[in-house]
Amino acid sequence: MDTFLIDIPMPSMGATVSELTVIDIIVQPGAQVSKGQKLAELESDKSVFEFESPCAGIVREIFGRAGDIMPSGAPFLRMETDDETLKHLQATGNPSAPAPAPKTIPAAAKPATPPPPAPAKSAPTATAVQWTPRAIKLVQEAGLNHAAITDITPTGPGGRVSGDDVTAWLAKRTIPAAAKPADETVCIAGVGYAFPKVVRTNTDILKEFPDMTEEAVLKLTGIRERRYAGEGESATSLAATAVLHALAQAKMDVSQIDGVIMATLIPDQPVPSMASALARQLGIPHALAFDLNAACAGWLYALEVGRAFIRAGTAKKLIVVTAELLSRITNPKDHATAFLFGDGAGAAILTSAAGGHRLAPMALSGDANQFEAIQRPGGGARQPFPDKSGEDHHDFYLQMNGGVVFKHAVIAFADQIESTLKRHNLKAEDIAWIVPHQANERILRAVSKRVGIPYEKFVVTIGKYGNTSAASISMALGWAAEEEIFVTGDKIIFCSVGAGLTFASGLLVW
Repeated sequence: MDTFLIDIPMPSMGATVSELTVIDIIVQPGAQVSKGQKLAELESDKSVFEFESPCAGIVREIFGRAGDIMPSGAPFLRMETDDETLKHLQATGNPSAPAPAPKTIPAAAKPATPPPPAPAKSAPTATAVQWTPRAIKLVQEAGLNHAAITDITPTGPGGRVSGDDVTAWLAKRTIPAAAKPADETVCIAGVGYAFPKVVRTNTDILKEFPDMTEEAVLKLTGIRERRYAGEGESATSLAATAVLHALAQAKMDVSQIDGVIMATLIPDQPVPSMASALARQLGIPHALAFDLNAACAGWLYALEVGRAFIRAGTAKKLIVVTAELLSRITNPKDHATAFLFGDGAGAAILTSAAGGHRLAPMALSGDANQFEAIQRPGGGARQPFPDKSGEDHHDFYLQMNGGVVFKHAVIAFADQIESTLKRHNLKAEDIAWIVPHQANERILRAVSKRVGIPYEKFVVTIGKYGNTSAASISMALGWAAEEEIFVTGDKIIFCSVGAGLTFASGLLVW
């Protein structure tokens, strides 16, 4: 029987779902498949399902990759088959012709292949072209003044000069030795983490959700249990425990510390800062101390602030710590968040010393267009208290649009890893470990597929601690260090996506 080519579309999931996220693609072009064989794993409206082949045949092309967001009905796979019942899907045109591009979402890095800039009618002046913050930073690190540069071609959004434009421009010119940036790394001398005593299992939480099963929760999140702070435990006390472990690993006395930077989205109290409370508890009341909030990316933001302080001479030895008690603001009846969040803390000791684990400058950015994707509207100046009855606490719980977050996170994580590789002139095979924000196991598996780094190289602790927001990377790093899985010289990439949205990534050489 004659064979013919068909284009198998992304499935339609009903009127309310217009696009799906590709979690994993099981087959490769050239694979012989049978009817009903699993071809891919897709995500739609917070549910995961297997995409099965509608016929027997040979996979000829795949029009997407893990992490892509594709509209329902768009061509997904091109197959060669002799199944006459699918003749209505017969492909037209050249089999190798490109399929409609899947939707992408701007993240920390710009698209890999930007459109060529339109020819300028006249040479731009230094004041006519806008620069992205990253572009300015790269120029300054090269010892140059961006305002004096007029021969660079902008390809960034809105005609801006982007970081990639600067990288390409610098590669074409010779920078005098005196202008080359100095070593901007600092040392992480020790790390530590802490978690509460109370274990909260999926079985406990499922009592509020009789329509769900443990299998479904595990498939959706990868979480088996999480820790909740109990009586007598506070964010400050957890932070102190993590710091003491980090100091012990660094073989350093707390009296040597001259600053505390705390990343948290829920301090024990809004004023004064939790960093001040921690400094007093640790016995260093005169240290500089302040909090910052970049949500799940907070610890990486804090590391970059600490690194900059040390390089600028503001401090020599800093505690960079995070602690989150998300159980206190998680709605136990909310399907979207009840299973995700847990409590914990993590810390690092930063120094100007030449040895230890070398931390390179972080890349920080965001996408405030997605401000509402993850939020807690109550508790600030606009809404400091619940309504007069004191019964409506909805706005005082964490709220999350899971579908939006998932779609942005997969692409953002992947872009951060790829941009970090590019920034340091590394290849995927040069990386020993990825220590990501512990957002969701499905997200991390999709990211692994998208960047081509085996999932076995991802340090994943979400199964036992859940999503601990800003604390998650520091806890995962502390756990891995305690397990002694790192060896000297290992190149480790951090990456995170947080509410805001906030993006952060960087390189640590162990």
